[in-house]
Amino acid sequence: AVASSCDRSTDPHKHIYMASPLTSADDEALIEEILARLTLREKLGQMMQPDWRTFRSAPKLSEAGAAVLPAWAGSAVKRALNAPLTDEQCDRSVGRHCLGSVLGGGGACPTPNEPLAWQAQAAAMQRAALRASSGLPLLVCNDSVHGQANLRDATLFPHHIGQGCMRDEGLVEELGALAARESAACGINWIFSPCAAVALDLRWGRTYESFSEDPALCGRLSAAEVRGIQRCGLPMAACAKHWVADGGTALGTGKFDMGGIGKAVKSFGLDQGNADCDDAELRATHVAPYLPALAEGVLTVMVSYSSLNGVKCHASRALVTGLLKEELGFRGVVGSEERSARPSFLLLHSLRSSSGVVVSDYNAVQQCGDSYSAAVCKVVNAGVDIVMTAGGLFGDLTWRRQLEELEAAVGRGDVPAERVDDAVRRVLRVKVACGLLRRAAASTPAGGDAAAAASRCPLFDAAVPPMGDAACVGCEAHRAAARRAVAKSCVLLVNEGGLLPLPAGEGGRPAAELLVTGIAADSLGRQCGGWSLEWQGCEGNAFTTGTTIADAIRAVQPGARLVSGRAAGRQATDGRTAHGHARTRTRTHTQAYARAHAHAHARAHAHARARGHSHAATCAPGPAPRLRLTTCLPQDVDGLAWLLAHAPLSFPQAPSAGAASRPVAVVVTGEAPYAEGFGDVEELRLPPADVRAAVALADAGWAVVLLLVTGRPLLLPPPLLSRVAAVLVAWLPGTEGDGVADVLFGRAPATGRLSFSWPHAMDQAAAAARLKGPLFPFGHGLQTRAVG
Repeated sequence: AVASSCDRSTDPHKHIYMASPLTSADDEALIEEILARLTLREKLGQMMQPDWRTFRSAPKLSEAGAAVLPAWAGSAVKRALNAPLTDEQCDRSVGRHCLGSVLGGGGACPTPNEPLAWQAQAAAMQRAALRASSGLPLLVCNDSVHGQANLRDATLFPHHIGQGCMRDEGLVEELGALAARESAACGINWIFSPCAAVALDLRWGRTYESFSEDPALCGRLSAAEVRGIQRCGLPMAACAKHWVADGGTALGTGKFDMGGIGKAVKSFGLDQGNADCDDAELRATHVAPYLPALAEGVLTVMVSYSSLNGVKCHASRALVTGLLKEELGFRGVVGSEERSARPSFLLLHSLRSSSGVVVSDYNAVQQCGDSYSAAVCKVVNAGVDIVMTAGGLFGDLTWRRQLEELEAAVGRGDVPAERVDDAVRRVLRVKVACGLLRRAAASTPAGGDAAAAASRCPLFDAAVPPMGDAACVGCEAHRAAARRAVAKSCVLLVNEGGLLPLPAGEGGRPAAELLVTGIAADSLGRQCGGWSLEWQGCEGNAFTTGTTIADAIRAVQPGARLVSGRAAGRQATDGRTAHGHARTRTRTHTQAYARAHAHAHARAHAHARARGHSHAATCAPGPAPRLRLTTCLPQDVDGLAWLLAHAPLSFPQAPSAGAASRPVAVVVTGEAPYAEGFGDVEELRLPPADVRAAVALADAGWAVVLLLVTGRPLLLPPPLLSRVAAVLVAWLPGTEGDGVADVLFGRAPATGRLSFSWPHAMDQAAAAARLKGPLFPFGHGLQTRAVG
């Protein structure tokens, strides 16, 4: 059971919503009766999953497209994209075409972005589905890979790479359940998580979505998350992804093709690339992590954009139907029989008694043929049951045209009717397993023809599915669980002289002088990473509610001095003044909210000055340093870097040898937010400015704690590693920075262990190369005890 003040375990109907792949004989009979009543068009509607933003007439511009527009234009486009759907729009799309599922891609949200607005929109779409000729309830989908990350003020948990370091299946299960509940509070009933990929190259931009480089650990934690999601007490399906070997692609084979047929592609290092591996490696490394999730009863699996041995996974009947559905009998997706002894027989036996759904990835169908007609035939015949599509957002074919193309293909015999029935049967099973479909109460005809009366009787209950409690979103119980997870996920790599945990002092007075700096010190955006309110993540703090690491430290030691590269950096790119000063932590709003609102009007006037190139900077000394920039910095340059390069900050020298304790500097550094594709890199390097700051502080006599906020292991240059006293990895902790401070000051012990080995140099970016003496091996993690 998952402990939470928002726990719905007392719900007498909870057992109905504990998703299971097993269906009773009566369930199967109901599914066959429904299938027999559906027309071809109604069946095909169940196989389509368009982005709900396409249900509007305009504008037709993607979130990614809006992101590159000027701020004032991008905001307007986003508001238009996310305007609440009307009943007429829902009827014209969901109802008229009998859609079986819908999704909102990265960054999709109604306006206002709050649970009740989400619920109202989901209810409108569900009512339209029930008014359709098929009358079937809708699967409403969201990524929710570390919480309901499209929702403002939701609890955002550590990304999977951090969860892998916890080595705690029970806590992973709990986080899955909490993410499911906050998603259900928005009317969502299908989550695209967990990611069961084994990331084999740290340069891959989705490394942080992987639990580990170890297939066994990936498998155990994926199964735990499935349990949490599908047993959350509300209708919810999990989705293991991305089938298969998406984490094994070779450097230089990646490309980015979201635009569809005939559109230009962007080259990436690894993402959507090709994995070359033989059958034994495929099964042992990439298929193995899916087995526990399948045995746990995961209801759906998503196919990968990538290719295996030169063949697109979406178009591979051998992978989707042969290996996945026929060999394992999980009429949905993946698995392997390459196991010895009795346990593997039992696993395969359990899978053969289950069924699920295979879903394509976003707009992936268009990558599999020279025309949409050819592509959709390949994908559906390969065994994909649901086609996920942007459906016009990227200027490609609208989803209505795609539906027409699929119908024409069935009419020509290019897609067999039996394949359509097989796909729709699986979709209905998922809806039954989630509790969305239940047979209607039997009614006895008063007289006349019994068969005719039976044909008029409803087969199933037609009602808007139950939604979660909006009050659980971002509630204290969920944030407390996230805080525990953050503390457990932190890995202590180095701790010279037992520097950590730091003394907290007494009566609000610090035990030692403490300075906090670094580009990630005061940045919720960097803490949360990609898939946080926007597909590629956000910079700054104003996008959601949470506690930055700097604010968490100052809550323990209010006297800590903050020199904030965040405050002096990107928020100054429009010519505004940014301040890094003493602040008090608030629970409901971060300090950046106040800054954002205070500068709302100044921002518009400063836009004209944003093309200036003056380079004046001042830094006032004292316990509350004040930083002022009157320059427009390039978007990829932070304020701390500029200060160090043009007006070097004079850090105070360490106190004399007679001082009571050595001063401590916490340098919080790491990566800017990113997600798939755009997160592929050639080098695993730390921000140079923060490296210089750490070295300068160490040379000035400070004991330096290097605190890494990152989605993957990054290189630690020897001149840096030899100078710092401690290295603590917080990964991408999410909104609850207090968990990091808990480890720093000993309120919680350091117990995390690496789920990925740490490279010495760039020639160890690939996992195989790290087998020969990594800087820190898989499983490394120094331990500390909690203080008091």
